[in-house]
Amino acid sequence: MNNSNKVIPLRTLNTIDDEASIWLVKLDNGNLSDQSRKELKTWLSADKRHPVALKAMADVWDDMDEILMIIDNKDSSVKVSIWPILKPIFKPVMLAASISFMALLLWVGMPNDVHKNSYATLIGQQMDATFDDGSIIHLNTNTHIETEFSDNKRIIKLVKGEALFEVAHDPNRPFIVYAGDRLVQAIGTKFVVHLKSEDIQVTVTDGKVKMSKVALNTTLTDINDLTNTAIQKDDVYIIKGEKVVVTQDKTPTLTFIKAENMARELSWLNGKLIFVNEELSDVIEEINRYVEIEIVLNDPTLHDIPISGRFDLKDSEALIEAIELSFNMKSERIGSNKVLLTKKI
Repeated sequence: MNNSNKVIPLRTLNTIDDEASIWLVKLDNGNLSDQSRKELKTWLSADKRHPVALKAMADVWDDMDEILMIIDNKDSSVKVSIWPILKPIFKPVMLAASISFMALLLWVGMPNDVHKNSYATLIGQQMDATFDDGSIIHLNTNTHIETEFSDNKRIIKLVKGEALFEVAHDPNRPFIVYAGDRLVQAIGTKFVVHLKSEDIQVTVTDGKVKMSKVALNTTLTDINDLTNTAIQKDDVYIIKGEKVVVTQDKTPTLTFIKAENMARELSWLNGKLIFVNEELSDVIEEINRYVEIEIVLNDPTLHDIPISGRFDLKDSEALIEAIELSFNMKSERIGSNKVLLTKKI
């Protein structure tokens, strides 16, 4: 067949506007099938005039009054040309459309298979959540994570705080936690990541993880684009019963945790804090993560006192009372959110 005999009609602006208006109706209904989503993306990329037309209509929806005022303005040819198409269709639903389109426009720019979510707890709160893949997350106090799951990877950004991850095995979709300047990739496992002001701590309770270094403020999209080779650069493997602490650019420190100590480290999952011969200053720092009041040791000589005990996270008053009785101290409230601990004279 001679291709030169083919006649391809030029697509007019009116035709494109008609198609754009139809897509906006579908978007406003909010029930696009997966096939329709693919067709929309194909339409947007097929002609550079398509996204222009769609944006023009978004402008119409966002400011109808202004367009009605300038309808006779000869410099507004593009807006005037599409308004006769839109007016009979969209005038009854202008307000709803202007709201829904802005949210859907954000969706249009995202890959079809990407699902984003955000989870957060307040001081003293804890939360469990199960992802669609069957993985389970346990958020500790004052924690915030952002998730981005696709057909290729499962990525979680630990913005702050501490979380335990029980990862559902899926060799085709790596499970990666991004915290600070580190990536922690699960290899069928259960592990805790704690992002502190000075360091990042990773504790593996089952299985194995791989820790890699990346640049700070790497976006989730950039992480999704990393190849396995890039992720493996300067990596550290952590197995069950091990804990790694990374402070800024220093070499990661790895320690082995006994089974009884592991249970103590995870006691927050049961609403408890357990300490065994730990310095009082460290105990107070840990307790302060879970209570809205700040406990302050006024006397530096108190910092190194060893302390052991089991405390209920829901009862901050009992915590303070136990410290008072055990170490001959007295507490003084300063305002509504601070308690000062001092030695009794």
